[in-house]
Amino acid sequence: MKARLVERLVDEFGPLEVYEQSGEIALHFGNQTAQSAWRPDMPEQLCFAYYRGLTLPLALHSNPDHIGLFGLGGGVMAKFLLEHSESSIHAVDLRPALAPLAERHFGLDLDHPRLDLQFADLCAAAWQPPERLDVALVDLFDESGMTRLPDDAVDRLAGAVAPDGLLAVNLWRSSMPAVVEIHRQLSAHFHPDALVAHVPDRLNTLMIYRRDAWRPEDLEAGVKRLTAAPRPLRRAQGEAWQWLQPLRGQRRR
Repeated sequence: MKARLVERLVDEFGPLEVYEQSGEIALHFGNQTAQSAWRPDMPEQLCFAYYRGLTLPLALHSNPDHIGLFGLGGGVMAKFLLEHSESSIHAVDLRPALAPLAERHFGLDLDHPRLDLQFADLCAAAWQPPERLDVALVDLFDESGMTRLPDDAVDRLAGAVAPDGLLAVNLWRSSMPAVVEIHRQLSAHFHPDALVAHVPDRLNTLMIYRRDAWRPEDLEAGVKRLTAAPRPLRRAQGEAWQWLQPLRGQRRR
C-alpha cells in the first residue's frame, strides 16, 4: 500500500511531512528517512528499535527524575516516557512547527504537567540547557543526517548532566567521521569507555556515557530496575538489553 500524505508544512528549515501507511504514522523531513513513527492502534509499542534502545538509561540510572530529550521529532519518545515513567521531560528542538504536528498526529500532550518544551538552536552561543539532568537523550538529525554540534554546545550540554547522570546518543554508523567526532567531544566530559548497544539489522548504535567507568554491578542493578518497570517500558528495555556489548575487558558468556 502506498503511503498517504496526511499533512505537509514548510518552515524556514524545509519541509515537514506526515505520512500514513498501513496504520503507521511517520514524520519525514522532505526525504525518504522517517524521523518519527507510531501506530495509534498500538500506542504502548515503540516503532523504532533505536527508540527502544534509548529507554536503557532509565534502567541504568538509580533515579531518573529529570530527563532531557534533545531532538523532539514527532514527540513519540516524549509521549512514551511521560506515559510510562514518572520522570519530568525537558524536550528541546530547533523547529517550533513540530509542536502542532506532534499533538495532531503523534498524540503528544503539549500541556502535560511534566513536559517542558523548548525550541532553540543548541549551536547558538546564547542557548543554555537546563541544569542537573539525570539523563540526557540526544537524537539530533536533519534531512542531511546526523547534526554536528560545535565543541562549546557539547560543553554546555554535558555540563547540564548531573555528576551521577547519564548521556545517551543515537548514532548512525554510516557516518563514521561524525561518530568519531561526537565520541571525542563527549570523552572530554565523560569516561571514554561508553556502554554500547548496536541495534540489530540497522546502522543505529546507542552509546551511553557517564563520568565513571561502567562496572558489572551497574548492569546487575539495571536488570533489577528493569524487571520492576511498568510493562511497556520493561518490554522495550528488555529487548534493547540484548543489544548491549560486553564491557571492556570482559567476554560475553
